[in-house]
Amino acid sequence: KVRNAIMLLPEGYRIVLSLYLLEGYDHDEIAEIVGISASTSRSQLARAKKKLIGLLKH
Repeated sequence: KVRNAIMLLPEGYRIVLSLYLLEGYDHDEIAEIVGISASTSRSQLARAKKKLIGLLKH
């Protein structure tokens, strides 16, 4: 169920979430890999978590 919910996330959220939670990268590393700022990485992670929780509640 979690894997299916993750697949429903927008691509940017999914990438940041995977790199942070599954691969163990920090926000500075994610920013460099993806080509975004560290603050954008933090924002996308927070939004991804919020959206994921919402998807899992239904």
